[in-house]
Amino acid sequence: MRKTTLLIVIVVSIVLVVVAARLYVTDADFRLTNPYWNGLNNMARHAGIQPLYDLSGLDNAGSGDILMVISPAVNYTAGESSQVAAFLGRGGTVVVLDDFGKANSLLTGIGSPFTIDPVPMCQYENYYVNQSFPTITDIAATPYTANVSKLVLNHPAVLNISGNAVVLASTSPDAWLDYNDDIWLDYNDRMGIYPVAARYSAGNGELIVVSDADIFINSMLDKGDNRAFLQDLSRGRVLVDVSHGNAVTPLGSVYFTLKGDIIAQLTVLLLIIVACIAYIGRDMFIPRLGMIRRSIKNLILNRLTVKEKDIKKSD
Repeated sequence: MRKTTLLIVIVVSIVLVVVAARLYVTDADFRLTNPYWNGLNNMARHAGIQPLYDLSGLDNAGSGDILMVISPAVNYTAGESSQVAAFLGRGGTVVVLDDFGKANSLLTGIGSPFTIDPVPMCQYENYYVNQSFPTITDIAATPYTANVSKLVLNHPAVLNISGNAVVLASTSPDAWLDYNDDIWLDYNDRMGIYPVAARYSAGNGELIVVSDADIFINSMLDKGDNRAFLQDLSRGRVLVDVSHGNAVTPLGSVYFTLKGDIIAQLTVLLLIIVACIAYIGRDMFIPRLGMIRRSIKNLILNRLTVKEKDIKKSD
């Protein structure tokens, strides 16, 4: 009997682990619960990072908070851009990481002086793996790059700047826009120095844009000073927008809720304590429940017997 019980426990445990893994882990790009090369699981372990499921959550955020937008799959509406602009007006910081141009709807909507040119950029001489992984060493000295001397990018784009902005990082003169995306410098490609990160003071807040969505994925975070750049950009509570295509898995939502909500943590702790007490006292509680059940059963039987006698007397 004990062997059968043990086997059942093992099988149930394996099933629960598999189901939990399926409900938590994903291999989709730029997901906070993706532990593979293309995910943000390592970044998500950084203190203070929480998913933002709806931009209305910005209403209670402001100075000291950071909104991070990473490779959105859906354009931002005018109303959503207004919510982000209001967040900037309250002193918040917005960090945009994108190389496909979907974030341009947000950048345009908030009146940004720069947008992302979704054309792949390559660079000779300084690169990692190949020319489409440029190593950026022209880094401006700012609080957002305090510990950064080298960034390693992964198929980045470049920024179009038309206004008062501070360039944080630029390519070498050996970079070019690779219009046909073949990692070769062709006749129609343009060489030059291109900005890949910049900042702009918007209202009371700061807007920072990086033309590479991959810079903080698991396979790139420890390249160069990418991790140090993340730490410089996220000194405070970081809200990662997952409402535009990078949804969090069901158990991932539970994890982040427990990670950032003290009331949820205390509730789970209380439930665990109650469960432990119930398990420890099961030998005392179960017999009592059996006695109570038998007492109720006997009481019902006695009443039925009395009724039957009363019926026979009346007959």
